[in-house]
Amino acid sequence: MASMRFFLGIDVGATWTRALLINEAGHVISRLKIRTGANPVEDVAQAVASWRFDAVGVGSIGPLDLKTGWVVNAPNSPSRQFPLVEPLKRFGKPIAVANDCVAAVWGEYVFRHPVENLVYITLSTGVGVGAVVNGVLLLGKDGNAHELGHAVIDFRSGRRCGCGGRGHFEAFVGGANMPKFYQEVTGELPIEPAEIFRRYRQGHEKAREFVELWLDAVAAGVATVVAAYDPELLLMGGSIALNNWDVIAGKLPERLKEYLGVREPAIVQASFGDDEVAIGAAALAYRTPETLRKFGYPRVSE
Repeated sequence: MASMRFFLGIDVGATWTRALLINEAGHVISRLKIRTGANPVEDVAQAVASWRFDAVGVGSIGPLDLKTGWVVNAPNSPSRQFPLVEPLKRFGKPIAVANDCVAAVWGEYVFRHPVENLVYITLSTGVGVGAVVNGVLLLGKDGNAHELGHAVIDFRSGRRCGCGGRGHFEAFVGGANMPKFYQEVTGELPIEPAEIFRRYRQGHEKAREFVELWLDAVAAGVATVVAAYDPELLLMGGSIALNNWDVIAGKLPERLKEYLGVREPAIVQASFGDDEVAIGAAALAYRTPETLRKFGYPRVSE
């Protein structure tokens, strides 16, 4: 009888880096959370030196260069460039890497929702997307497909995204942009998303006005994602979606119909909470998708 195999999944975020050890059923055995430093995968490699695993996957903020295995220009990280593959070669195990949202959708596909057409959207500090279309994980030429947080949902808007572009999906709904957007809409002082939704639930008139407009922006952006990939199932994660699912689930489906030109998908909450990307990264190692193999993954130490 074959012994149980174990997989290390690493989630490199702009602020926090997480690592999980999972088995073939996707059950978490061990976990680690550290603040993201200048060389986050090296930091994890040192911290998990005693863990035993058969392969390792990384889901990272981008943009990436999958051919070299590096993050090449991360805007919100302590270091704009850092390696994803090289620090893991010491373990002598197969290595797979991908963008964080790409990893997340693959984890959902492998461990929870094996449907042929599946999209994952994160609403957090920013907006990210990953997609499986007809059973194929889409990556793009460098691994940076699905940057639909930068899709334009209002070409007349002067609202600037963090990337500098105008009218982007993320400029309206991303957590980093919500305080200023709230100020513009309500004339009040800017406040953080958690406070906006707290006031909304308490019936604060200005907060309710803002959240209704924010939901329209979410619906417009989600409609763009649905038009791009035609999914049967759309999963939403990230801190803003997870912490305010009651608001989104209750109001988004009807608003979405106003913007869609195709049949709407089922919309559900992402499955793994804060572990979403790390479990997805482990899934890349457990079942490496064919599109990632074209970039030479899984890679093994020389």
